[in-house]
This record gives sequence, structure tokens and C-alpha cells, in this order.
Amino acid sequence: MIIDGSDNGDRLRRLPVRPRPRAGESTDSYVRRLARANHLKPSYLRGYLVGPPDYGRGKRPRGDRLAAVTGRQQDALERALTDLVRQKRTQPEKPRRRFTRSADKPALFAAIRRDAQAEKLPVSQLAKRHHVSHATVRQALNSPTPPPRKQRAPILAPAKERVGPTIDTILDEYAALHTNQLPTVREVWEKLLDEHDATVSYGTVHRYMSSRRPTPDTLTRHLEHTSGSYLAIRQQTFHTNLFKHYRTLLTTVRREPARHGLDGTYATATAFVLGLDAGTSWNMLTGFQEWLVVRLDRGHDLTWPVLIRHLTPGGWVHPLTPEADTKSVITLYQSLGEFFDDREQPDGLPTVFKNYQRWLSTQAWYQFETAETDQIN
Repeated sequence: MIIDGSDNGDRLRRLPVRPRPRAGESTDSYVRRLARANHLKPSYLRGYLVGPPDYGRGKRPRGDRLAAVTGRQQDALERALTDLVRQKRTQPEKPRRRFTRSADKPALFAAIRRDAQAEKLPVSQLAKRHHVSHATVRQALNSPTPPPRKQRAPILAPAKERVGPTIDTILDEYAALHTNQLPTVREVWEKLLDEHDATVSYGTVHRYMSSRRPTPDTLTRHLEHTSGSYLAIRQQTFHTNLFKHYRTLLTTVRREPARHGLDGTYATATAFVLGLDAGTSWNMLTGFQEWLVVRLDRGHDLTWPVLIRHLTPGGWVHPLTPEADTKSVITLYQSLGEFFDDREQPDGLPTVFKNYQRWLSTQAWYQFETAETDQIN
């Protein structure tokens, strides 16, 4: 074992199995091979090679510690592993561009126009005096009103494109097991290293999760802020971005049910969807029964699995024939997709319940019950 309380690389114990590094190999790739050969988690070995005090969170493994546990010369490892040593910049940094805030542009344009009229300065001198480009000077001379700033498309780094879907899958699995909780960045990062052999920095995972999901603290604040509205709480508890990930999961289950332990029948498909709903504290399908009732125009006292069978082409069939069973499964996934489309809208869930309330008001039995209640009161 390699455990040693010292931070001195010379006193670290060597690993039993020490594969040779490949020329041009990345440090993460070599650490993964080293960990697998010795039956260790890559995240554990990587953290150990970083050393105290933080043991690996976003840091680079140290060459002296890697040399100690592999029994190889540090300079040989640095020649073989391309990123073991941080490369120094060979070119000087370019001067940073200066940006003018949109709120300051009207005053800037007015100053440029004033100098141009008072001193008759050319464009080049005006640009030099106000530290702007020639194009900005020409814009100011043509119009006193600054044009709106161009909206740039968000830049998605290759690493995010590569590991983004995997991170989404990890978050989905965690959400199914831990209701209303989110994993930490470190948990996701370690899972990527240990189970998906991903070469990704801690910072990339942190930025991706920050842009995709709310943190537990943020989720709690949203819940407290919206505590007076039942529908708002349900919307905030089950974040709208999750619909995309659950839709992807349901699409995979529909195409390959056997890989998820299902036999492709309506009974097992219904059980799987109910399990997903339970994993979200029954938030995923909030409003689904009401949405189906409006679409079917009846069945307010039926559960959604029964309503789906009534919506299936050919109507209610009992007991289910193989053909009706297949049609029911198709109808279930189609209905879920259309329901998610409606719920993803800004006012999706309130609209579902408004439509249901409007449908109720058109039912004679509902008007009769309401009138009797008013007479009693």
C-alpha cells in the first residue's frame, strides 16, 4: 500500500504494479492505468499524488510523488508525460482590449462629436485621444445614439461538449436516489474519473454544473422565496432543466427496455415511470393526470395509467392484448413527451391547472356540486 503520512516524495512507498508510461501520454491517462493495475480508484491515487493539503481538487499531480510511487526518475516521467510540468509561455501576452460599458457610451459619443466639431480632428486622432477604435469614432460621428451591443453566442468548450452529457447522466442518477438534493462538484468530478475514465479538470466540472443546475443553497432560497405558492414550489423543486434529462432517459428506456430491466410491456413501463416520479417526491408528473383529463375530455376520477389506456388508439381494452399493450406503451411515451413540452413553458404548470379548472367549469356534475355546496354554506 502507498499510504504514508509524509509529504516527502522519497519516503513514499512504491506501488506493487508499475506500468511503463507511454511517450506523449497525458498524466491523467497514466494515473488511471496505474490505479487500475493496482486496484485503486483513479480519483484516490490522483489525490494522493497531489498531496496535502487539498489532495487533488483541481490540482496537478506532483512529479516527485509520482516518481516515488513508480520507482522511476522524475525527469524521465516529465519527458514522457506531456502535461506533468506546466509549460511556460513562449510568447508575450497580448495587451488586453479596453471595453466601454453600454451605460458610458452616450457620454463617449457626445465627447467624440464635440471634439470633432470644435477642433476639426481627424478620425485617427479622435480614436487615439478617446482610446477607441476607428470604427467607434465613425459610429459616433454618424449618429449620437450608440448602436446596441451585439449578442454573442455562448462559447461551449470542447471539454464541456465531451463530458456534458455524462455529467447530466450522473446528476439524473443522483437525483433519482437523493430526493431534492444535488451532488457536490467533487463527487461528480471523482465519478467522472473513476467510472467514466474522463480527462477533465475540476474547474470545467464546476463551471458546467454552475451553468446547468442550481446549488442546494440556491434551491433552498428559491423554495423559501416561493413558499406562498404551491405551484411555484413544485416548479422550483423540480427544476425545469431536468425535463430534458428525464426525456433523454425515457427515450433510452423506450428504445432499449431490456438494458433497464424491463420487458417492454405497459405494466413495467408504467412501474418505471412511477419510480422516476417517486424519486422526485412526485414532482415530475405533477399535473399529468389533469393534463390527460383535459385531452381525453373525461376521467377526472381515474389515475393516469388508466387514462393512458383510454387514450390509446382503439380505446380501452381489458385484458390487454399484445397489440393493445404495444399501442399503450407508445401512447405513454408520446403523452409524456407532449406533457413535458407544455410544462417546460414559462407558465407551463399553472396553465395546465387553469385548463383543467376551465374544463371542470364546463361539466354539469361539477356545476351541480358547486351549487349544492353554496346552498349549504
